[in-house]
Amino acid sequence: MANATVVASSWIPLLCLVVVVLSACTAVSSAVECNGDDRAALLRVKAQLGDPDLDITGTSISGPVPASYLAGATNLRTLVIADSRLAGPIPPSLAGDHPNLRYLDLSGNFLTGAIPPGLVHGSFRFLILSHNQLTGEIPRCYGDVDTVDLSHNRLTGDASFLFAAGRPIGKVEWNELAFDMTGVRFPHHLRYLDLSHNRITGKVAKSLMDVRLEHLNVSDNELCGEIPAGRFMAAHGADCYARNRCLCGAPLPPCCDGGL
Repeated sequence: MANATVVASSWIPLLCLVVVVLSACTAVSSAVECNGDDRAALLRVKAQLGDPDLDITGTSISGPVPASYLAGATNLRTLVIADSRLAGPIPPSLAGDHPNLRYLDLSGNFLTGAIPPGLVHGSFRFLILSHNQLTGEIPRCYGDVDTVDLSHNRLTGDASFLFAAGRPIGKVEWNELAFDMTGVRFPHHLRYLDLSHNRITGKVAKSLMDVRLEHLNVSDNELCGEIPAGRFMAAHGADCYARNRCLCGAPLPPCCDGGL
């Protein structure tokens, strides 16, 4: 009985969220119904009360991330509010209020500002914040998170730590990241690498010669010099390197002076 009371009380904030938003829907006029998307989201929340895995994807629910209403949900393990209309910054309190949160997906929203550190905890962690308007540098604490998808944002700075040998790899294409790729050592287990549409400089890393990539895209950056040849590099076509500053060598035209 005591354990049941603790679990139930931890989800009181979520119940408050349902009550508050439903009240807002009915307060305007008895003739005006709540937005269908918001109502669908609230019904999902109500159905999942007491469940550590909360998923209200694709409901177009709007407003800020409801961190204050989730504060008491210490058992929360999964939080997915994707493809909706959340706006504003990710509250830093979200990082400290949920010690069991391992899977966070807020992708496909209108979130702005910096990414707070420490949003996910434990082992087998997943941080998915793609297709937002996030800015600033990526906190280094996410270098060993199992899956990181930060693509299609406005992030800046050096993200090379995400590709250290032995660490899982994140998705960071379509940002404003700027670092020298020349000496980055990509791990042998890597199968997908898309760094396109950033501001990455230097040369294409020679470590890629030893990586059997199924997908490579470093286009639309500021890379320069001769593309490494041999081993697994022959599998990648010219489109993988398009629209850089001065790349040359197969599969692009040969370097006039033997490479820069």
